Amino acid sequence: MAPGKTAPRLLQDLFTYDPRHEERAGRNLLTSPPPQHDANAPAVAAVPFRNCRHNFFTKDKQSIPVEPGREPDTDTVYKVAAYCQKCRWHVDVVADHRNNDGRSKWCGRGNTDYALHHFLYQGQEGSNGINGLEAQLPSRTYSFRCSAPQCSLHVRIGLRPPIFSEHDIETLTNQAKLRKRWEVAQHLAGDRADPVMARRVDAPDYLNTYLQDSLNPSKGKARIPLFNKKFLKTFGRDCDSILRRLGFENRQEEDDEGTLIEAWYLPRPENTAHPLEYTLRTKIEDARYELNTIILSVPENERANCRHQPMHPLPSRDELERVLACADYAKAKGRETRSTSHEEDHPYYASLGALADFDDSLILFAFSRQVAVDIDNKDYYFECLQDLAAGRQSETLGVQVALLASQGLISKRDAQRAYQYFGINPAHASVIGDEHIIGSFKSRLSDISPLQAEEARKQLRVLGDVRDSERIRAEAAGSIETYDQAMAWFELDPTTADDFVQTMYSLKTQDNPAEVETAQKALQIIADHRQSERLHHFLKFGTMSEPEMDLGDAYAHFQISDRSVALDPAVLDSLLSTYELGTSERARMEKAHALIQQDQTQRFGNRPANAPMPVVRRNNYPLESWPVGLRNIGNTCYLNSVLQFLFTIKPLRDLILNCEDHLQDPSPEALKDKKVGRMAVTPERVLTAQKFVRELRAFFERMIKAPTDTVQPEIDLASLALCKSDISEEAEIQDSDVVPGIGLGTIDGAVVSGPMLPPAEGQLIPVELPAGSMADKKETNSTDTVMDNTETPVINLLDSDMKDDAPSHENGSTKEGGNDVPAPPTRPPPVPPRADPKPAPKPTVQSSTKIGRIEESARQQDAAEVMANIFDLISCAITGDSVLREGEQGDAIKKLFFGDVTTVMEKPDGVQKNQELRDHFLVATGRRDRSLYATLDEDFGLGEIESDGGTRYDYVEQAAPIQIINVKRLQYEKGQPVYDHSHIGLEKTMYLDRYLARTPTLDESQLLELRKAQWAKQKQLRELDAKRTKLQTSGIEGMNLPECLDATSDFIQSLSSDNSEDQDQLGSLLTPPPELSDTLHKRASDYALELSGIDEQRTTLESEINNVFRDCTSVPYRLHAVFVHRGDVKGGHYWIYIYDFQNKEWRSYNDDRVEKVEDESAVLEKEEGKRPKVSTGVVYVRADLAEQYTEAVCRHPEQPNVEKKDIEMKDVADDADDELPDLEPVDAANAPVIEGVEKV
Repeated sequence: MAPGKTAPRLLQDLFTYDPRHEERAGRNLLTSPPPQHDANAPAVAAVPFRNCRHNFFTKDKQSIPVEPGREPDTDTVYKVAAYCQKCRWHVDVVADHRNNDGRSKWCGRGNTDYALHHFLYQGQEGSNGINGLEAQLPSRTYSFRCSAPQCSLHVRIGLRPPIFSEHDIETLTNQAKLRKRWEVAQHLAGDRADPVMARRVDAPDYLNTYLQDSLNPSKGKARIPLFNKKFLKTFGRDCDSILRRLGFENRQEEDDEGTLIEAWYLPRPENTAHPLEYTLRTKIEDARYELNTIILSVPENERANCRHQPMHPLPSRDELERVLACADYAKAKGRETRSTSHEEDHPYYASLGALADFDDSLILFAFSRQVAVDIDNKDYYFECLQDLAAGRQSETLGVQVALLASQGLISKRDAQRAYQYFGINPAHASVIGDEHIIGSFKSRLSDISPLQAEEARKQLRVLGDVRDSERIRAEAAGSIETYDQAMAWFELDPTTADDFVQTMYSLKTQDNPAEVETAQKALQIIADHRQSERLHHFLKFGTMSEPEMDLGDAYAHFQISDRSVALDPAVLDSLLSTYELGTSERARMEKAHALIQQDQTQRFGNRPANAPMPVVRRNNYPLESWPVGLRNIGNTCYLNSVLQFLFTIKPLRDLILNCEDHLQDPSPEALKDKKVGRMAVTPERVLTAQKFVRELRAFFERMIKAPTDTVQPEIDLASLALCKSDISEEAEIQDSDVVPGIGLGTIDGAVVSGPMLPPAEGQLIPVELPAGSMADKKETNSTDTVMDNTETPVINLLDSDMKDDAPSHENGSTKEGGNDVPAPPTRPPPVPPRADPKPAPKPTVQSSTKIGRIEESARQQDAAEVMANIFDLISCAITGDSVLREGEQGDAIKKLFFGDVTTVMEKPDGVQKNQELRDHFLVATGRRDRSLYATLDEDFGLGEIESDGGTRYDYVEQAAPIQIINVKRLQYEKGQPVYDHSHIGLEKTMYLDRYLARTPTLDESQLLELRKAQWAKQKQLRELDAKRTKLQTSGIEGMNLPECLDATSDFIQSLSSDNSEDQDQLGSLLTPPPELSDTLHKRASDYALELSGIDEQRTTLESEINNVFRDCTSVPYRLHAVFVHRGDVKGGHYWIYIYDFQNKEWRSYNDDRVEKVEDESAVLEKEEGKRPKVSTGVVYVRADLAEQYTEAVCRHPEQPNVEKKDIEMKDVADDADDELPDLEPVDAANAPVIEGVEKV
């Protein structure tokens, strides 16, 4: 919880809080905790020098004062309405006791436990939006509540900017403007015009009279003709906006002669207004208070003959103190008459939420409340109390400080000193562990004297109390009572084996015999905690007994490297029987046998040896009703997303599944006129493409028939999809260490990497691996990190004990040689596990070089390139059904995904049209959150041709049924790549009418007229953006031009005020003209108002631009898929959302996990955070074809083959393509960043 402040402190902050300079000051004096004081840092003013030191006066009719002698009850509410005569801001302080929920003991002088209210900030309430400066200086209301348990007081502090801005006052009183207004009046009214120009005071004086008449209406005073002499010369037309804002109405009427005349009618406020309500009457009263201040600021000799009767309201401070029950709080002796508005207290008072004039009892009260509500900073509050006790030389505070210190309370200063004693930066304390601190302490003990060691323990005790760490406290006390303390004394990790504990015991005691007793105690605690017979044996006899056997040792004794497979108990028994009874070796093997049996029973129960393994599911949906996930094989998360998307396009899926009926004849004669991507297609390219299509067909079939939740893309499929299709496999770079014909093999298409073993008898003998001959298999990582071949396990294909007597993999007989009988083995044969149910893998050996190529391609390509490569591969592989422009092959891919886009270029020498087939649109956000329509409008909109001059725009001649829109996320700023995390707002239904050449309802000329109307508004928007940029650019980071001018004005004004104090020092310096500060301030106000107006115009224009095509809804497209990415310029993680039109639901496809999206806002709305997910591509399908062209679920799972057979245990492959590789859930929000690069 945040700290609070007492009622007097809240009032002082209110009297110095200035909303106009809050942003520049960097904090809100009312609501933000004061910065913690650092005596070594440069001094910071408690109140920014620009802030107005308010002079509040009470507005009686809007207030509810405290009734003398009456205590508040559960129906009581007080209000003080005030305004500042300096800055003319208005403030309402409402003290509401009505929020009673059983608490009825209010704080105050009569409450011995809570002598003052202590307020906690609750939040900011919404602006009422009534005042004239809302766009630039919005009103605000802050809510506070008393922290006392039995006090129900809630306080609301509302602040409103002046009714009249500086610009308004300039309009009313500027003599140049009054002269111009008088000249216009003479021109309009002729001889009837007033011969005398209006004075500076006249406009505020007349306006005050009008407003007073509106509050007290009388017959004949409600109407002011425009050509009234005084009105015309004083207000004219320049003040219309001011009058309307105050409720005046302008009407045109006929006079008695039938002439049309113009007149103004006074506002008509309510007869009465409740003080807690803000009405037009309240606004008029506020305006009169401001006019009173403005009129009285005019020199008295210029106010002669004014109608204005001065108002003299009372100062508000006393009433505010009564409302907040702090009018008579106990003050320190000698501090009763201090000025809290101008004298600055020491920062420690503000930190405690107190004032310097508090007596000692209230200082202690403020300290206790801060600690109660903000326990995390209690050390800093104790430091404040310590210093204030010393500074005030207070015995009462000194005694309390000593008492708190004896209870273990540490000041922030002492805590920092303790950290620094051990060489630790206090700023890093939150990330430093207890082990590091204890280690620093121990490292010092051996090099310091006993006296210094005591000081080190003292500082360590301080840190133990500060961090509330029993471990540090125990170390400081030198005691060992717990297992963690004992391990820490030996400087060991809790998981360290018994043997090393004994080693550390010997090292600790051999050089320091005085530590033997402590070491024995620590070792006893460890032995008892672990129930270690070996350590107890060492304590008793000084030697370690035989080490205990663990489960890993047990499997190793039987040469079983994979514990995850079910073993045949009969085979284990037969192996055990080969050891002679009564020997130590037999006893050791029996112990290992018992441990393995126990583990097998826990893992697999008492099932028969040939029972199928249980299948672990990722979800609870029936297999036939849910899509499969795709396992990641290294930097392929985007490819997985593309494959999932392509699978849902039913015509494409049918084409791939029946690809043999559509394959291209690869002969040169058949290819002589074939062009894909405007390039001639070679036979080699066709063969490569057809290999890809067949791989894709096999993969789609597995996605349909797999009896599991996931499948894994083949490496060949990934290689062909991610690598350029015109690079043949023969061109792949081979590793120089790889011997042709020899490899480590594959497991279901996944490469086995590792160094080759030495050949038998010094010769290179190719080894044919049996199915699943792998001793250990690491699963493919499900996240997108770069693969590290150094972590791939070495596969032992040969064994030194087997050599020539190794059994043949073909028939199991001995080697050729007839009568040669091999020597009996020196150790029992490995135990055969249950065989993998899958058939032997293909003999193709995949090299780690290919995986490297795949990952490199994945890193170097962006989304559009991968999709384009796949489209080209399919087009190259199949026959065309037509010939398009420039000889391009027409086929199913072109019909589904390609649109025909026309670019119109209007140059000085004429109009030129170019047509292009595009499989996607590429849009950019402009580094701000925008709708998809806005980005497409910019892409297709009117632009300039830089080289030849003229303009250009695009439209779609023929739209694709399936429209892909890619988003450009990588931008460059100052030569550095920047990732654009801006949000693009997506519509579930997008209407493509505005981008088409023609629609069913509009012809080409009608659409062009609408485009021209949109272009005109877009041009206005660009001009406004340029003007806005100019006003926002000042050359000073973090400040726009109005703020820069305002700051300069303040600086010059401060120079002028300082000049009077330092005449001798500044006499030689140039003195700025006295009117310069006011001129700059006026210019800053003008620019700020202009900037505010530009923002409003931009909002209006953007809405109008979007509404140009509001009624064009004849060509709807529905959202089908959204490619998303979480990351930055260094890479990240891709996944995809796909909408199932048949089942009307969204799913998230995140590699091997396919999950239902419960709330579609996760797909459509912006995600907050430092690295939010963003859309990199979206897919829309024409509405009338959406259910015909897409099918998200196509599953006909086959029953798995559960038949198993025995194979050799040592080389077992327990992974099959459809088995579960990794069941740990993937946290997409914190997915590791890959080194992928998105191209520009």
